[in-house]
Amino acid sequence: MPIVTDKINKILDEKNLNIYQLNKLMDFSDGALRKMISAKSHFSEKAVKKLLPVLEVSREEFECWVLADKYPREVLKLAIDNKKKFPFKRKSILTVKIDEILQQKNMSRTALAKEINYSQSGLNRMITGKINMSTPVIAKISEVLGILQNNILSWILADRYSLQILEMAWACSDC
Repeated sequence: MPIVTDKINKILDEKNLNIYQLNKLMDFSDGALRKMISAKSHFSEKAVKKLLPVLEVSREEFECWVLADKYPREVLKLAIDNKKKFPFKRKSILTVKIDEILQQKNMSRTALAKEINYSQSGLNRMITGKINMSTPVIAKISEVLGILQNNILSWILADRYSLQILEMAWACSDC
């Protein structure tokens, strides 16, 4: 059972609530909420805002459940290690790491874009974190640069989440 499902169900049990009652408290669509809780669809921002006060859970704790479900433990651990060791506070880990590897391979971002058959501007926006990097692009970059996809994912997570949330997700993934 997904962690987020298990955690929500435990809290509902403690509060003597069922999902139907939760829907009423949240004034939310029953089917949509059931899909989110069962991890068949992503939690919308609207749902999260209404759910957290009812569950009496912080956004950070909730995010750690979602991360623990979405990413393997190994990726979470790598993200934590990268976050702790990264010497710059205002730079993106993903950008620095990709650029370091490109430099070692004597390759430019333009050459990488051509190699993976992707637009240069789109790839630059992904590498700089302005837009999300899709799974197929991660796979292509991994293959061309000879690095593990899990490393790329860990850099993205380390840029996106605080050390506290990453550590909570890693600990939660062992629940």
